[in-house]
Amino acid sequence: MEAMLTNPLAVLILAHADDKLLLGHVQSDWTGLGPLLEEDIAASAMAQDDLSHALILYQFLGERYELDSDVIAFEREPVDYMCCDLVTKPDEFDWAEAVVKRWLIAEFTGMGIDRLSAIEDKELAARCNRIKPEQALQIKHLQAWIKRLGTAGPESQERIQAALDRLSGLAGMLFEVPGQRLPVNDDFCCGRDEMFKAWDASIQETLSQSNLKASFALPERSLIGGRRGTHASHFHDQFDELTEVRRVSPGASW
Repeated sequence: MEAMLTNPLAVLILAHADDKLLLGHVQSDWTGLGPLLEEDIAASAMAQDDLSHALILYQFLGERYELDSDVIAFEREPVDYMCCDLVTKPDEFDWAEAVVKRWLIAEFTGMGIDRLSAIEDKELAARCNRIKPEQALQIKHLQAWIKRLGTAGPESQERIQAALDRLSGLAGMLFEVPGQRLPVNDDFCCGRDEMFKAWDASIQETLSQSNLKASFALPERSLIGGRRGTHASHFHDQFDELTEVRRVSPGASW
């Protein structure tokens, strides 16, 4: 486990896998509660996709480091999970906030998986290329919802804009440098600024088509949050729920 947690590439993969695992867990709460039947099904499907994508990445790491993928997923200490705290922030079953949160994360993840698929590792590229089409569908679906809610009328626009206002200040932490055991240096941070600019440009393009506004800031490299093991309380609540079966029945598989 230590070798995996101190390898920069493995840490980047874990950050995306942990985002997917926790997001799939959190967003599955919308199953049966979507505002219409089609979206009820879509919310459940996206949550299942996220869990499947997490497994694909955990299995890659498990094979490289001779670890059980379930051990990676469920038996690390909380400080060694690298998900952004935006992922586990409760939406209080506010549909506008749930859509905005998923969209901001999906755009980030899509770019991250694209980058991992370009690394000169054929096995990693193959696994990321399995994820990319489903991730692209999520982004397309969520962009359509942002545009729909932003242009549907005054009440809808007000609600989606309020959700953006609440979340925009947290979204930059998606780009926090992961891995509390690794130094924050230029080699490990390579491409971070460029990725943020590309993400922000994509977000702003959708917002401009939706009569919505939001501004985002890239946090300083020294800022410490969930990706470096200092999680908000809502992460610990979700983590305890997520790992309950594993703790009650050691060795159980998902």
